[in-house]
Amino acid sequence: HFVCRRCLYDLTPKTGDLAELARSFLVAMGFMGTTRFLAKGARSKGRRAYFRKLLPGHQQWALMKNMLNDLVREQRIETTLPKAKEVQQYAEELVFLAKKNTPYHDGLVESILTSAEARRILYERMVPRYVDRNFHFTRILNHWRYRERDTAPMAMIEYVDRPGELRPANPVGAARDQFVAQEFLATRKGRRRHMPEVHRMLRRKSGAPLDEAVVERCVFECQKLGFGGMALAQALVSEAASRGGAPAAAASASASSAAAAHEK
Repeated sequence: HFVCRRCLYDLTPKTGDLAELARSFLVAMGFMGTTRFLAKGARSKGRRAYFRKLLPGHQQWALMKNMLNDLVREQRIETTLPKAKEVQQYAEELVFLAKKNTPYHDGLVESILTSAEARRILYERMVPRYVDRNFHFTRILNHWRYRERDTAPMAMIEYVDRPGELRPANPVGAARDQFVAQEFLATRKGRRRHMPEVHRMLRRKSGAPLDEAVVERCVFECQKLGFGGMALAQALVSEAASRGGAPAAAASASASSAAAAHEK
């Protein structure tokens, strides 16, 4: 049971007898609670448990910086699962700071990455790669196996969207629009799943990065499923007329006629 420090102070005898002190702890917290309370101080190495205690305080940050240098250079490293989870927050923050592109944030990046090669890879390759991705730059793969010498759980941490990755991450930006349109037109399940996103994409003022034939098919499917009504078709007609494109206007006119037939 949870016992506050004030209650423990009240239960602690003032005579200084260690046996009485241990007995009061056992009565208040139980045997296992007392064991966890005492062992917590040994595990935390005298520090508050706000983060993982992998090494003593004067060594852990050096360990994190070395792992970050290796991760940026190799884009993928194998380590224990606790270390991978601890270094992931710094790996995400590293790309976030580099994308700010200000002298202050560049100084923070230089204080984290001590290798010139790692800084060059970060600014020349990774910042352009993640220009459309706002977060979730890394991925942790749990190996579900244990190291033989100390039975530590092993894992792999890697940056997504890197060349040659086996499992690509969810696309963003224009690639996301193309992926959604492909899934939308492929199956009925895809049409039910991506219908709201396709509708927002077609109503976007800047237009969707799709071919005219793909846009026409998407509009037809939206009208066939009764999503958007005549408003979507009329918006596409006016947009095509403002652009002055004959094929787009014809496609939008066909979509509006299909919508009118569906509403009738």
